[in-house]
Formats: sequence, C-alpha cells, structure tokens
Amino acid sequence: MAVRRVDDRRRPRVSHGLAVLASFAVLSAVQGSTVAVLIGAAGGLTLAAALVRRSEPTVVFAGATLFAATVLAGTGPAGPEAVLVGAFGAVLAADVGTFALGIDRDADAAVATTRVELLHAVGSASVATLTAGVGYVLFESAPTGGSLGVVALLLGGVVLAALLRE
Repeated sequence: MAVRRVDDRRRPRVSHGLAVLASFAVLSAVQGSTVAVLIGAAGGLTLAAALVRRSEPTVVFAGATLFAATVLAGTGPAGPEAVLVGAFGAVLAADVGTFALGIDRDADAAVATTRVELLHAVGSASVATLTAGVGYVLFESAPTGGSLGVVALLLGGVVLAALLRE
C-alpha cells in the first residue's frame, strides 16, 4: 500500500508576518509581569504554529491568549498605555492571522495578494487606533480610584474585536 503525500506548497504571506509582529507588540507591552510574559509567549508560539498548520480556530485562541496576557498585566504593574498596546496587538494578531488564512484558502499560491493584505492590515490598524483612542479618553476621564476606566478599556477591546470580525 503506497502512501500518498499531499503537496501543499503555499508560501507564507505578508499577513503571516504581520500577525506574528503584532504578537511581539503584546510581549513588549506586558514585560512588567513575568506570568503575563509567559502567557503572551505561549500565545505567540501558538499563533505561529496555527499559521503554519493553517488552523483558524487556533489563531483565534492564540489571540485570546495574547489578550488574556494583556489583561493580566493590566491588573498588575502595567499602565493604561501598555494595556492599550497589548490589546491592540492581540486583536490585530488574531484579525490579520485569520485574514491570512482566508486569503491562503481563497487565492492560489501564485496570486499576488500583498496589496490586499496590507490594505486589510491598515484598515484593521485604523479601526484599532480609533477604538483605543476612545478607550483611552474614557479611561482618562473616569474618576480616579474607581474601576470605571478599566471597564471602559476592556469594553473597548471587546468592541474592537467585534468590529474587526465584521
């Protein structure tokens, strides 16, 4: 009985690299907490493995893990700016990573998709920047000592994820 080998020679796309780069942004944002760095590193490695194996649910899980690392760092020593950068990176990593897999699935390996991938990344970053800006303004305008600002930041992350999934 001969074993038939499937030859899948899809090349890595620009979006693969952008997703991994976004996970590095999360790691740089959560550096104040050792546990958050470990969780973020696990999320980054999971993201890279999911992109290689082309598993969209695992990419989403990796993004959630990166976001969890950001939330954990936010409960500890990380300031609001670091939390925003981490949330921004986590959501972008998941969004750009799932887009990369979608392009990979829908377009032949010979099709040039760099412009489309970069346009999607710029659009996602624009939506993320706008959402992060609104979250930061809400955080700064909340009374000191309350948890309203943190809730606003987390709600902003959830809204951002929902907007990018559309």
